[in-house]
Amino acid sequence: MQHPRTLAMTGLLAAGFALGVTALTLKAGEGSHSALDTALSTATGFLFLLAGAVAHVRRPANPIGVLIALAGVAVFLEDLQFTRSPVLYTIAVPLRAASSPVIAHLVLAFPHGRLRSRWERLLVAAAYLVVFALGVLGLLVSDDPRDLLAVSAGPASGGFADRVLELAATVISAGVIVVLLYRWLTGQLPQRRLLSPVIAIALFGALASGAGTALGDGHPWSEPLLQVYRVLFCLWPLAFLAGVLRARVGNAEMIRLLLERDGTGLAALVQDDEVWKDSRSIDALNAAAGLVLDNQRLTAELEQRLAEVRASRARLVAAGDEERRRLERDLHDGAQQRLVSVVLLLRMAGRRYGASLPTEVRALLSGTVDELQTAITELRELARGIRPAILTEAGLVAAVRSLADRIPMEVALTVGTVPRLDSAVEATAYFVTSEALTNAMKHAQTDHVHVRIAVEGTELRVAVTDTGVGGADVEGGTGLAGLRDRVQALGGELSVVSDAAGTAVSAVIPLATEKP
Repeated sequence: MQHPRTLAMTGLLAAGFALGVTALTLKAGEGSHSALDTALSTATGFLFLLAGAVAHVRRPANPIGVLIALAGVAVFLEDLQFTRSPVLYTIAVPLRAASSPVIAHLVLAFPHGRLRSRWERLLVAAAYLVVFALGVLGLLVSDDPRDLLAVSAGPASGGFADRVLELAATVISAGVIVVLLYRWLTGQLPQRRLLSPVIAIALFGALASGAGTALGDGHPWSEPLLQVYRVLFCLWPLAFLAGVLRARVGNAEMIRLLLERDGTGLAALVQDDEVWKDSRSIDALNAAAGLVLDNQRLTAELEQRLAEVRASRARLVAAGDEERRRLERDLHDGAQQRLVSVVLLLRMAGRRYGASLPTEVRALLSGTVDELQTAITELRELARGIRPAILTEAGLVAAVRSLADRIPMEVALTVGTVPRLDSAVEATAYFVTSEALTNAMKHAQTDHVHVRIAVEGTELRVAVTDTGVGGADVEGGTGLAGLRDRVQALGGELSVVSDAAGTAVSAVIPLATEKP
């Protein structure tokens, strides 16, 4: 939808173009100005119009574009005084310094297009009032024959009006520069970046103009300094345009700042109204905030899913342990007891009927009893490997001590204060220790292993270290790989470091696990 200021901007551009052509024709035909001066003044007006149009396209909600274009129109209005038409001259004389209050208004309203304080509004109002009032006064006391409203014609009065007008313009310019410097010194970094080109051109232009005027017309440096002022004044519209474009680029910087994250979350963003006060910037801010919120929502969902997966894995581990206990009870109370009963019956039969049996039968019966006894021993070992009864009854430390006593190696056991823990945590720590000791006994080619078990904060740490030949690899078999999955299911980590100096198997298991 077309912005309401677009119509005003269209009218300003049309009027400015027409006035620019007229001013160029009048100034070139007047004959008292050099070609360079004429070209610079015309280029300045058209550059103001161009910069205003671009600023309006980029930021239609910001009135700064209209002010920039209005400054170009005011520059061309000043050159209408070179006309030979009495009517046009009478209209143009009060406007011979029209650009001064408009540019003062523009500079103080840059970049967001509005005057912020009461002092700025008073300064701008005084600039308009003084310049146009003195212009009317000069019209009334002019001695130019083209002046149709001259009341008291005389060179002295006309020169006095010109000097007062120049003095007023100087005071207004000084006030504007002071306000700009104060704003730059007290502003934040984005505001300083926007104001720096405008202030730099204003300062150097004021110095060049003031020095050239003070030296007088006869001094050799006067005219070059004034030319420097005209060139800088011609570049001023580009400084305003650069500020508008930089403000647009700032939207991308704002989005980048919003999306930056640190270890604790999003970085803070403070909106600077001096820079971002327009609808496009607010839209960019809203879009960036929407991306951040979507990212947070997706992160929260991912964390929730991860927590659900961890809880599910913990329930699977707990269910597996419960199934181990059930198998242990079934083996102990079922198959093992039946085999023991068979052994007792065979021994009873041997004692009762052994004397009457042939020698071959007695030997076969004795061998059968021995094989059954071996099967009972292996079954007991199998039940103990599923989940030792001592682990359930006495806890992790007692179970590891019992395991170390049965291992045909020298096991140095270092145990801190380890209370009774969650059954899943105890079982996982026990199986890590058992698998590491079994691997050391089979492959490490060493007779010394060190086992360390300790509770540190909210974690149980288990470390089994040997000084063997190394070569252990988590990916090389199912034992350590399965243990790693079991430890990770409880939210912990299993690490294996193995080299020529030995092997170290370490597990860190959180004490707080998800309940099934």
